[in-house]
Parts: sequence; C-alpha cells; structure tokens
Amino acid sequence: MISFIILHYKNIHDTIECIESIKKINYKKKSIVIVDNNTLTKNNKEKLLMYTDDIIELKENIGFAKANNIGCSYAIKKYNPDFLCVINNDIIINQKDFITEVYKKYDEINFDILGPKILTNNGDSVNPFHAYQTVEEIDKKINYSKKMIKIYNNSILRNLLVLYMNIKHIFVKPKTLRNGSCSCFDVALHGCALIFSKKYYLKFKDVFYSNTFLYHEEEFLDYRRRKNNLITYYDSDLEVFHKEGASLNESFKYSSDYKKIIFRHNEIIKSLEILKKIILNNEDI
Repeated sequence: MISFIILHYKNIHDTIECIESIKKINYKKKSIVIVDNNTLTKNNKEKLLMYTDDIIELKENIGFAKANNIGCSYAIKKYNPDFLCVINNDIIINQKDFITEVYKKYDEINFDILGPKILTNNGDSVNPFHAYQTVEEIDKKINYSKKMIKIYNNSILRNLLVLYMNIKHIFVKPKTLRNGSCSCFDVALHGCALIFSKKYYLKFKDVFYSNTFLYHEEEFLDYRRRKNNLITYYDSDLEVFHKEGASLNESFKYSSDYKKIIFRHNEIIKSLEILKKIILNNEDI
C-alpha cells in the first residue's frame, strides 16, 4: 500500500488533474488523502468526493509542513502504508509504473526518502535540490530577503526593479536547471514530490519539521538527513511533472502584486532564522 498525500489550496482544477494522474497508475493498492488548507467550497468538495473519501478540511491555513503532517498521520493510522508519497497539487504523474518502481528501488537500497526527477516546462529536473547547510549560506539568503522587502515596500524602488527585470529578461535567457541526469545518494530533495518509506516515518514524530509555515522545508529535511544518517536517494528514472516549475524561483511572475512577494520573503526569513538557530544549537528535530 502506498498513500498519496495532496495538499490542496484553492486551485481545484490542479488538484483533480493530479488525482486523475494517480488513478491511472498501474497499481491497485493505493490511497489518496486530500488535505485542504481552509479553501475548499462545498461544490469543490463534492467534486473531490468522486475520487476519494479521505478529505481533511482544516479550519485555518496552517501552511505546508503542519498540514502535510496531519495528512501523513491520517494515512499512517488508517492505511499503515509502506510509503507516503507527499506531492503538491500541481504535480502530474504520467509514469504508469511509478509505484512499482518505488517498490523496486526500496528493495534495492532501503531508502528513507526518495525523490523523483521533477520535469518542468523550463528545464530538466529541480532535483537534486540545493539546500542551505551552513550559517553563512543562510545569513546570505536572509539578508537578500530583507533587501527585497525594503525594495518592494518602496514604490519607486519597486517599479525600478520590475523595469530592470523586464528588460533583463528580454536580453538574458533564463537559466534552466539540468542537474538531474544521474541518480545519486545522500542529497537534499525538492519538497514538491517526496516519497517517505515506513522505515523513515516510524523514526520521527512528524514526517516534516512542523515549526515553519512556508518555504525551505527541504533544508529541515536535509538537516534531519545529515543528523540521523538517513538514506536519501534521487532517482532519475522516476519522473513527475511539476506544472509551476520555475515560478518557485525568483521569476517575478507576480511582480505587480508586491504584497505577495513581501509575504514570501517574510516567511523565508522566519523559516531560515529557525533553521539557523537549530544548526547553531546542534538540535535534534
């Protein structure tokens, strides 16, 4: 048995497309758990009930880690699965033998966490994921986010930056990520699609470190990997498609809505300040 945990937030079309792709996988013993971060309408819930009865409706938006932990705990208690496959609702799985390959890989390497190749429209795979591991890297990112907040809070600087980025994108071709050609052990993995083995989830109280709201969940998992000598594996033969892809990067897709960007950077700072403290104190998480 493998349980898919899908975190739903507003976009019902993406969630349904994700579920339908899972339904097409050639494997009978699978369950689908939907966790809604307080956005599900009655009409949309009825649509989801056509695919699964396992729908968890949260009374408030509690972010990525906490909501996924609730979904994982539900699946563990109800299904006792061999694997938890935690995916964003904008993930599409077109590989019909996806689950069979997960079982085969576990038989070969006994992994704790497995990460697939995450295909996007803008490049190859965002796996393996570059996670911040040092205080110096974290401080650099925190300072960058603070700088962005100052810029976006100033209308003149904000408009100048947007103008600069628009001009830059005309003349400079965006970088594509092509680091996913080879499978490898002991790497950080992107949070939009993660497969956790039972061996992993029995070791920890929660699947994800739960004291963050959004962003940089990968770093906490990677810290846990290094602290506990976990086996993580990037499998280039296992594939999913991430519809959003590059929008998670600094693409300025929503540059007109500067409040979203400020919110994002504030949450990044909060997460990284927590991570920095954990690293400095050498804490167990």
